[in-house]
Amino acid sequence: MTRTFSQQDMDDFGVASGGTGLIHTEPGFAATTPFGKTLVQGVYLLAVIEKELCARVPEWAGAGSLEVRFVAPVTEGTPFTVEITEDGTGCWSLWAGTPAGPAVVGTARLRPA
Repeated sequence: MTRTFSQQDMDDFGVASGGTGLIHTEPGFAATTPFGKTLVQGVYLLAVIEKELCARVPEWAGAGSLEVRFVAPVTEGTPFTVEITEDGTGCWSLWAGTPAGPAVVGTARLRPA
C-alpha cells in the first residue's frame, strides 16, 4: 500500500490531532530546516500503518500490539509505502518508507486471548 500525503492532508490531521507544529503545517518555516519541506506527523504515519494492519489482520484491531522505531522523516508529497510480512508465528514485520529508504520499522503482534 502506498500513500502520498499532501499539505492539506497534514493540515487537516494537525487540526484533528493537535499535531500543528510548524514543521508539519508551515511550508515556509519547514523550507528553512534541514528537511526542506514539511514533515508528516508520526502519529499520522502510524494511523496509516494500523489501517493497513486492520485490513490484512482484522482481529488485530482488538488484540494487537505494535512496536516501532521512526528511522527517517517523511515529507509532504513523497510516496510512503507500507509493507507487512507475516512470519507464521502471529507476528508481522513492518517496513514503511519512501523511495529513499525506511522511515518506520517494527513488529506487530496479537496478544494471547
